[in-house]
Amino acid sequence: MSALLRKLFATVGGSVVGGAPMKMVLVVRSDLGLKKGKIASQCAHAAVLCCMRAASAGGDAAGRGKMLDAWLRQGQPKIVLRVDSLQELHLLTERAESSGVIAEIVRDAGRTQVASGTETVLGLGPDRTEAIDSLVAHLKLL
Repeated sequence: MSALLRKLFATVGGSVVGGAPMKMVLVVRSDLGLKKGKIASQCAHAAVLCCMRAASAGGDAAGRGKMLDAWLRQGQPKIVLRVDSLQELHLLTERAESSGVIAEIVRDAGRTQVASGTETVLGLGPDRTEAIDSLVAHLKLL
């Protein structure tokens, strides 16, 4: 865990996977009408889930560990976008998984604004900006 924390607070710079910029995207369901604080919390959950997935796949053939390291060194860039429905969220998840991009869905615990198990946010990446953009270029900023 301390190694991960050192990476999180590392100076921006260093080598980049193939020289490519990296990013993570957090996709929020706008149809739920979540309040700002709830959105922030759900996005944080998605970012942590994606980082955990990338860290646990450190030695895989896709080079997830190297991508995570590069993303951390670049300052952990993130963009928050929106979809209008659960169906759009699921379609995007399927497209991401089929293209090899990490996709993690946050399911709410149901203690405040939505029912338990409600899928609120999709986290994508970290991955090459080009790979992420090919999936989400059509979406609007939250």
